[in-house]
Amino acid sequence: MLDASHKSHIPRLRFPEFQEDWRPSHTGEAFRNSRTKGEAGLPIYSVTMDRGLVPRDTLERHMAADAADDINLRAQKGDLVYNMMRMWQGAVGLAQKECMVSPAYVVLASKNGISSEFFNFWFKSARTLHLLWAYSQGLTNDRLRLYFDDFAQIPVHIPAFAEQEKIAAFLSAIDAKLEALRQKHTALIRYKSELMQKLFNQQVRFTRDDGSAFPGWRVTELGSVLDYLQPTNFLVTSTDYDDSFEIPVLTAGKTFILGYTNETSGIYSQQLPVIIFDDFTTASKFVDFPFKAKSSAIKLLINRSEDNSLRLIFEMMCQLNFVAGDHKRHWISEFQFLKISLPHPDEQRKIVEALSAMDAKIWAVADQISAMKAFKTGLLQQMFV
Repeated sequence: MLDASHKSHIPRLRFPEFQEDWRPSHTGEAFRNSRTKGEAGLPIYSVTMDRGLVPRDTLERHMAADAADDINLRAQKGDLVYNMMRMWQGAVGLAQKECMVSPAYVVLASKNGISSEFFNFWFKSARTLHLLWAYSQGLTNDRLRLYFDDFAQIPVHIPAFAEQEKIAAFLSAIDAKLEALRQKHTALIRYKSELMQKLFNQQVRFTRDDGSAFPGWRVTELGSVLDYLQPTNFLVTSTDYDDSFEIPVLTAGKTFILGYTNETSGIYSQQLPVIIFDDFTTASKFVDFPFKAKSSAIKLLINRSEDNSLRLIFEMMCQLNFVAGDHKRHWISEFQFLKISLPHPDEQRKIVEALSAMDAKIWAVADQISAMKAFKTGLLQQMFV
């Protein structure tokens, strides 16, 4: 692909075999509003934000009772379906097979010379999302609705059908690579979980460097190997956060990294690493870098001695779901007395090295996914007008 002119009707990035201008039009000239009624026996699909159009029974969230078949809408293969309430956020999907959808959705049937696959990507570009938001009706974002009559007025530049298909095929290949990476990431996480289960159940054991067996695991109480702290002396006093600062600020909740600060006093660095968790969720994190605490709900677990691997204990606690529920609120009376089996320190080291190697693979694939998503975002910005 070559860089093209920066004219408003020509994309910045284009396949070299196409030279024609993209013709100005409106989305109503590309699609009609299909109101074909459903039919008994057709599968019911729902529109999602990140997965497009998917079978309703694959969704984890609770769904309201289905509408009658003759009230549901029918989507033909190749139709685009969007959620009126979330179209401005990209809630649109391409029907890969004939199905039924909620009557609250809008089904777009493409007209002659229009590639639905091309527009499925066009809807996800930043400029298009802004247009979808601008043409939606409602006083606040949570009340916005994009009705078809308003959708039909959105301006668009449309390339020749052959160019539409070429762009759609290229971006579909990017999506296929992304999906393959996601599946690999999921498989690695599942493999690590299965490996941990076998390691902690002692179905799989490491041996010493000379091939001899390690001694059996000893049973002990968590309180004998870990100390409990509440870092009230390390709370952030400023709310001025900036990514250019160097000191991480951790807060209670599903994610512990809140931002970064330049406050240098009160940084927790007396002993690292630590396990951190909070009073209100099952979130937990292994931390081996200096940080400041934002919430007094954050609790810390540290090693009592250098003989124990905190990283191994953290993995075991996560696998066995120890850091959960009321145990976090009652360390002194309950949590510290939980039994845990620990291997010889040298076997601990080998287990941690194996799990760290798995983590490195998982993180490497996660980085690839992030890079591929950023690459796709850049393409969407440059390949559409």
